[in-house]
Amino acid sequence: MIMKYQAPRGTQDILPKDSLKWQKIIDTFRKYLEYYSFKFIELPIFEHTELFQRSVGESSDIVNKEMYTFLDRSERSLTLRPEPTAGIARSYIENGLHREPKPVKLWTHGPMFRYERPQAGRYRQFHQVGAEVLGSSSVSCEVESIFMLSQIFVELGIDFRIEINSLGDLESRKAYKEYFQKYTKGFLVDLCDDCKRRYEQNPLRMLDCKVKADQEIYAGAKKPIEFLSATSLKRWEEIKTLLGLYKAKDQRTIQNIVTNPNLVRGLDYYNDFVFEIVSNTEVLKGQSTICGGGRYDGLIEYLGGPPTPSFGWGTGIERLMLVIKEPVKKEISLMFLSNQEEVFKLAGSLYENTGNLRLNIEINYNPNNVSKQLENALKKNTDFILFYLDEEKKKNIVKIKSLKVREERECSLDALEIVKTIKNLGVKTNN
Repeated sequence: MIMKYQAPRGTQDILPKDSLKWQKIIDTFRKYLEYYSFKFIELPIFEHTELFQRSVGESSDIVNKEMYTFLDRSERSLTLRPEPTAGIARSYIENGLHREPKPVKLWTHGPMFRYERPQAGRYRQFHQVGAEVLGSSSVSCEVESIFMLSQIFVELGIDFRIEINSLGDLESRKAYKEYFQKYTKGFLVDLCDDCKRRYEQNPLRMLDCKVKADQEIYAGAKKPIEFLSATSLKRWEEIKTLLGLYKAKDQRTIQNIVTNPNLVRGLDYYNDFVFEIVSNTEVLKGQSTICGGGRYDGLIEYLGGPPTPSFGWGTGIERLMLVIKEPVKKEISLMFLSNQEEVFKLAGSLYENTGNLRLNIEINYNPNNVSKQLENALKKNTDFILFYLDEEKKKNIVKIKSLKVREERECSLDALEIVKTIKNLGVKTNN
């Protein structure tokens, strides 16, 4: 009996029909991140388990429920990365990046792994684009990133809103912890097991609980923003001013931005400014957050590095795939039909002289049935057929047939002439 193999639950194949969207997302982020002087960093897919336990936090659902952890042959505990910030922090310390001029601006993208219940936009292997600004306490880190992300999502055609909040500094969080523990102490017996655990470890994380009964209890509590220290409050007001929250909506550079005092994020290392970008469409249902992040000034030092104020964010590619508009095809597809070995050199020369055309080339060498190949080209929605058979070789030409405008022309074998002929046949290109 032949076994029928399927992708593991919570994973998916990105098929060619979807790859244009996938690449559009990555290319758009790359374009803006490089413009704003971020440098790319590639990270290992797995790290030592303790790195995530210390950085993400013992009270987080990621550490408690969702990590893919295993022992290697030397009995070392390793974990597939559930998020990229911890790996970037480790690399920053290990490779001496803290000695470089500040701020150090890094970005990455790739697969992450969390054991979660699969649903719309949520997978056990998923992919993120993430960026970090390390070594700067300036509010420009927050403001620049919010403006940049707004530009990116507008270009991707996403209907979104930006929600922001402040958790406060260490002093602020300590004051809120004391208040919230007193507020919830009488309700402990009624709370879910996760919140009972968070009560001791990180009460602020209780606000992120998804259990409706617990949410109703917390609804009457004061918010972290009411406990901000003078320093955190000044910072919060400065960020809101720079983001234009005190202007009328029709005067703001970013119009779809609001404060959300309930926003706490799901990781332990955040302080002060946090944010989420939420899709306004119904496609994602309960998983509408498409980007999130915040400031984490203590993480690098906590992991053994020098004091390093930092800010970062991450966005899920699979969720963006569900809400971005379909990209316009930019490439022009060509199919060579030839029984001449020179066709490969011709195709190479064409690549080197494409000018402002973006070409996809397929070569059918020595086709036995030209009619069948033409039929295949039509099925593939090919833009042009380039014939270089015995007759064309004798004339030292190539015959170009447009399948879109139903015209046919001949031109010399010169690559520049071929490009010129393709343009004249009426295909408009997008650069």
